[in-house]
Amino acid sequence: MKTYCEFTFDAAHSVAPYSGLHGHTFIVKLTFGGAVDEVYGWPVNLYDVENYIKEIKGEHGSGLDHGNLDLNPDIGVASLENVTTYIWRLVKERFPNLEEVELKRGMAGSTEGCIYRGESPAGSSLAA
Repeated sequence: MKTYCEFTFDAAHSVAPYSGLHGHTFIVKLTFGGAVDEVYGWPVNLYDVENYIKEIKGEHGSGLDHGNLDLNPDIGVASLENVTTYIWRLVKERFPNLEEVELKRGMAGSTEGCIYRGESPAGSSLAA
């Protein structure tokens, strides 16, 4: 069984020297797997996940939402890939059965993004 949830956040970033400061609405999809609960059949309680998402989004600049991603030293250069791995680290620490983080931006029919599935034991990336 796989369970997922999606959320959005609005944030600014730049990727020097390729772009100056600009903003996007980012769409995040978190996918969970593993053993399922005997009563509910889910691998993760989405109520718990949704509460944690509120924490990491923050309020108007205190987290991901309405902030400048360039100012977060834990992200580094605020590329799609680095933001995705940052979200992975945050969520994986709280929910070990996280299997995949997908981050995208843009409008339907014109999106770009990336998918991260953690690292292999040897340290090589399994990003798709």
